[in-house]
Amino acid sequence: MNPNLAWLLTRLYPRPWRERYGAEFEELLETGHGGVRILANVVWSGLRERIFPIQGLTPDHATGSVAFHSFCMRAPWVIFSVAPVFLLAGGYFVACLILWAGWKIFLPGADSPFGGGPRHGFANLYFQFGKHFYGGAPILVGWVIAIIAARQRAKAVWPLTGFILVAWMGATARIEASRTVVPRGFGHIHMGFVLWPLDRNGHDGLVHALVILSLAVLPYLVWRFRSTRTMFS
Repeated sequence: MNPNLAWLLTRLYPRPWRERYGAEFEELLETGHGGVRILANVVWSGLRERIFPIQGLTPDHATGSVAFHSFCMRAPWVIFSVAPVFLLAGGYFVACLILWAGWKIFLPGADSPFGGGPRHGFANLYFQFGKHFYGGAPILVGWVIAIIAARQRAKAVWPLTGFILVAWMGATARIEASRTVVPRGFGHIHMGFVLWPLDRNGHDGLVHALVILSLAVLPYLVWRFRSTRTMFS
């Protein structure tokens, strides 16, 4: 395998694991035969190690895990309700920055970046990336909730609360960007949330929320299913 690829694959594993096994594992990858199957196995193993790390690799790592687990037990509403809201708000702020930068660079004379003129090449890729990042932010936050819930063995009620919150935020988020419609604010961009889309698009909003909820909760359901199978096997 290519040494640079072996180095990148080794970096998928957490630092405590790399400090103990990294050098030998990287050498093993370099001397071994590469392939799609080997690559997929290494990527999956690295991600699994980050979610379910080997206990006792380093004292600091173990202490940090115990402290975080204790906090999850004492204040699950913070981890699964408050934190996801702020995390998604941060993701939306980044999405607005991406939109604003693309507007200034590629469509400086347009009143709005939405349908403000032809987009080709890199400009189109840029705006498509921003659009998908904005649309996928609730799902990414949901996956973070799922990983933490699986790792901490949290009760289902708290992760479900977080999933519902991010699904509601994703379905009710509204963004406006126009020099005439938004004369003030950050770069003529305004973002807000409605209580619920009760207008003529209310049905579409409900479907949107259900789609986000289904995709966000999927990793958690897979983990619960595998845990149940392991318990009864």
